[in-house]
Amino acid sequence: MAQYWLLAIGGGVVSTIIYVLAGHGAFGGMLLAYFAPLPVLAVGLGLGATAGAVSSIAATLIMLVVGGFMAAAVYALMNAIPAIILLRQAMLSRTNDQGDQEWYPAGNLIVAASTIAALMFTIGAFWFASTPIGLEDTVRTFVANLVQQMAPHIPSEQMEPMVQMISRILPGFIGASWLIMIVINGALAQGVLVRFGRNLRPSPSLISMEFPQWFPFLAAIAAAMAAVLPGALGFFGQNLLIILIAPFFFMGLAVVHAVCRNRASSTVLLVTFYAFLTIFGWPAIIVVLLGLIEQWAGLRRRFA
Repeated sequence: MAQYWLLAIGGGVVSTIIYVLAGHGAFGGMLLAYFAPLPVLAVGLGLGATAGAVSSIAATLIMLVVGGFMAAAVYALMNAIPAIILLRQAMLSRTNDQGDQEWYPAGNLIVAASTIAALMFTIGAFWFASTPIGLEDTVRTFVANLVQQMAPHIPSEQMEPMVQMISRILPGFIGASWLIMIVINGALAQGVLVRFGRNLRPSPSLISMEFPQWFPFLAAIAAAMAAVLPGALGFFGQNLLIILIAPFFFMGLAVVHAVCRNRASSTVLLVTFYAFLTIFGWPAIIVVLLGLIEQWAGLRRRFA
């Protein structure tokens, strides 16, 4: 029992250290913020959802002491609360008619993470809507100041289109990035636990992953909002759409793995694909489109 509590609280301590180091401002340090949930998720996937909740609460309390209320609130919203929810879902299981244990589907976990990101964005949008400047102008001002600091010699006539382009998608991009990284953190935590035989649930298969049939309709509603509604509501819909289509990146990866699975050089193909994706970035758009098509056309069945 003592080891249980030590590991649970220790995961929160490590998560806090990573998060605090990320606040030092250096680019490499800021990247660490993406991995702050990793220790908490590892605790939850290895010891159970309750241990993950203890780890999350411990990390939040430590942040309250070392960083104050605002730092603790941001940590809780970005890391602790999502981790508690996702770990609770990940640990759900049932026995089917054949007597086999079925675990909460990986696709539903990704959808749950996307829903959390969408809710966080919605809450933030409503909060900024109550301020005099509003969300869109707040984002535009932030981007303009950031571009001015990073590239002060760019003429204003060239800077303005850049600011407009970035500010239109920045909230959605942040939400989508958070979603992708929370999934990657979960996969990394599960992989380490499997390596040492400490995992509680088996690792899900990416190739067989499915999303609920209703989920694409949420993205369709957001797309309609972005296309039809003017002003702040259109801005909200556009960024909500980015968050809600981000899960289809993983569905697109499932299609890629299905295509490569029966090839003689599948490992080489996958390594080349991920290297190309990491270096250039833009192929992620194609992967998302593959995921959207898969939801309706069943591309994986065609390659099976």
